[in-house]
Amino acid sequence: MKRTAVGVYGLGVYLPETIRTNDWWPAEVVAKWGGTHNGRLDRPPEGPEELETEGARMVLEAMAHYRADPFKGTKQRRVMSPDMQTTDMELLAAQQALQNAGVEPKEIDLFLSSTTLPDFLMSPNSCKVHEQLGLPKRCFTLQTEGVCNAFLMQLALAEQMIASGQAHRALLVQSAGMSRLHLPDDPMSAWFGDAATAVVVGPVEEGYGVHGRAHMTDGSLYGAVVAGLPGKRWYDDGLVRGYVANPALARKMVTAGLHDSKEIVRAALEEAQVKPEQVDFYGSHQGFVWFREVTQRLVGIAHAKTVDTYTWAGSCLGANIPLGLYTAEKEGTLQPGDRAVLMSGGVGAVLSSVVMRWGRG
Repeated sequence: MKRTAVGVYGLGVYLPETIRTNDWWPAEVVAKWGGTHNGRLDRPPEGPEELETEGARMVLEAMAHYRADPFKGTKQRRVMSPDMQTTDMELLAAQQALQNAGVEPKEIDLFLSSTTLPDFLMSPNSCKVHEQLGLPKRCFTLQTEGVCNAFLMQLALAEQMIASGQAHRALLVQSAGMSRLHLPDDPMSAWFGDAATAVVVGPVEEGYGVHGRAHMTDGSLYGAVVAGLPGKRWYDDGLVRGYVANPALARKMVTAGLHDSKEIVRAALEEAQVKPEQVDFYGSHQGFVWFREVTQRLVGIAHAKTVDTYTWAGSCLGANIPLGLYTAEKEGTLQPGDRAVLMSGGVGAVLSSVVMRWGRG
């Protein structure tokens, strides 16, 4: 049976108005960052085992380039105002995506939402935004997890439900509110920005949409970076915050673990029957300022067009790839008919790659 082609109809982005530049952090705070465990993620290789893979060598070289920069390449990031919640951002991004897609809320059959900062536990953001958007009650609504890999995991679910006929059009929303999870004296507080993105997907003409996909899970990296209470359970008394719980695993996740990106992209390309030299655009996670460039060279698609958002938006976790796609479309870097490769990874750790032909046909 012929598989229904699923592609992107429209994108939406919401970035808070407040721009936080590097001079927001006091000089005495910044001076201390080099001595913390977070600051030592980019320390020199500790032994030959860290240099066993091509990916690890490339990552360590890239990190060394920014070792003297306490902000690790970030110059600006957006921050939510005190009275804003992630659902506020998600609603605005979703409204823009629907408008850009030319799709009415009543036409959405599937709504998937992912956030690192839900308004409440046990009460999904997706239900509140569903109501605010006026989506039909029959719309299948689900809060998903995936952190930095949120969008590609949502796309995998949406593609299957649309291909099977259980849904016709889907709305996928991603948000990051990391400014609320990092203490100002933590060096990681400078790496992240707040944002929400939304993507409307549905059936497209044959030859367009998703052609290849690949996913990978490495549970050995579980617990490297978390949100909780250091030394306690997250539901004990205290302020929940994001932190590196296992520095050794965090180090491994950004060195040897990153080598898997080559395998995951090559697997998606193989399924799509697309050669690396045929790729027109590369959209990647923006976990670090060097992440896109390193993975693009590692995979062998350095010729492909791309955009970077890290320096002016920080890492927006699951919103990174949709933000990049939105920016690339707006700038004209991504055009209908382009063969695009998307790749991201999330703590846990989960990696995904999708190969698609951009546009509806």
